[in-house]
Amino acid sequence: MKKQVVSILLGAVLCPMLHGQSVTQSVTVTADAGPDDSVSQSYMALDRDCRSLVNKRSDPAQAIAACKKVADEADKFAPQSHFITRRAAYVFYTVALIQGRQTADALTVGNKAVAVVLLGHDDGSGSSAAYSVRAQAEAMAGDPAAADQDLEKAETSERNALSGPAGQSLNAEYTRVLKGLLNFHAQVLTELGKQSAADNKLEQARKLQLN
Repeated sequence: MKKQVVSILLGAVLCPMLHGQSVTQSVTVTADAGPDDSVSQSYMALDRDCRSLVNKRSDPAQAIAACKKVADEADKFAPQSHFITRRAAYVFYTVALIQGRQTADALTVGNKAVAVVLLGHDDGSGSSAAYSVRAQAEAMAGDPAAADQDLEKAETSERNALSGPAGQSLNAEYTRVLKGLLNFHAQVLTELGKQSAADNKLEQARKLQLN
């Protein structure tokens, strides 16, 4: 099945744990390009609406409603099928909820995205997206320790994506995402009082080169 890589921007999100600072996070997700025999045209139409509204970032309530429809449809797929499609649906819904400052729901849906990843059928960039959006929700909820752990996993997954089959053609996009993750992680580590580790993340980000 073909895959489509989409970069989305969470926008400026106020994180209580960061004392009201605005955090902008770039996330790359991988989704079925479809439609195919197992994903209907109607599902893909809902999916396009959700993604479009998330990327516009102009009406969080509308984006939440649209992405909830996709997530509800994804819930109907069998647990051992449509892994990437389901994860992507939950990632975009989580992003919409973050944009709408609905922290508790964002955590719940972010957990669903990570649960699909843990089934072991996703790729590096998709896994990174799931962990990174859940980390964003955890940061908004004032849980820097959990965000720290998820950001480590997101960075590892993104590095795996860079070294994988798609890493050459998508090097600039994946590198940009990794740089964003490292910078955000540095803020989280600073909040945890781990300044040396934060400085290390910033240095890693500084050394990354966009091809």
